[in-house]
Amino acid sequence: MAQLSLEPVTWRVRALAAGGRTVADSRAALLVLYDDAPPAYAFPESDIERSALPDAAWLPLPGAAGYALLDNGHVETWLEEDEPVLGHPRSLYHRIDAIASSRHVRVTLAGETLAESTRPMAVFETGEPTRFYFAPADVRLDLLEPSATVTTSPYMGSAVWFWARIDGELHPDVAWTYRFTIPQLPRIAGLLAFRDDLVYEL
Repeated sequence: MAQLSLEPVTWRVRALAAGGRTVADSRAALLVLYDDAPPAYAFPESDIERSALPDAAWLPLPGAAGYALLDNGHVETWLEEDEPVLGHPRSLYHRIDAIASSRHVRVTLAGETLAESTRPMAVFETGEPTRFYFAPADVRLDLLEPSATVTTSPYMGSAVWFWARIDGELHPDVAWTYRFTIPQLPRIAGLLAFRDDLVYEL
């Protein structure tokens, strides 16, 4: 992994292992950013509970004497202050904006319109294409069926997915909704979005 930068953070960071055991608790953590891996937290040696995890869980942090890097794979829950982070720590430079729009957008699949709106929520995310989230009233919910797929994003929340059934044919995982967003992104809760290749602007 190529390390990009080390960023001091001003909030308290805690790492909890299986069973809720605290393995690190710091007000002087560093956020480690990579170009090919999710961000991770590094902790001062004095803020680490070494006995709570195997030695292999901790690695010296190049460029930061006295700090150790905790592999995300050994953490069950990250807490920033008292709020849990989904998945892995968030980058300081990854931004998401949900903005009300009047663009006319339509979702089509196999010749069928799945959604159409002139009032979507446009979501702009660093490194991603613009995505449009539709109110349920603008979606052919009768063509969608719940999928077993559930995904999480530390920047957005926990999403459930839907298949589309068109003329008896099932198209897997074409749409998703964040029923539970992170507190910082409430505007998209309950709205639906679709695979990028299905959406076009009119």
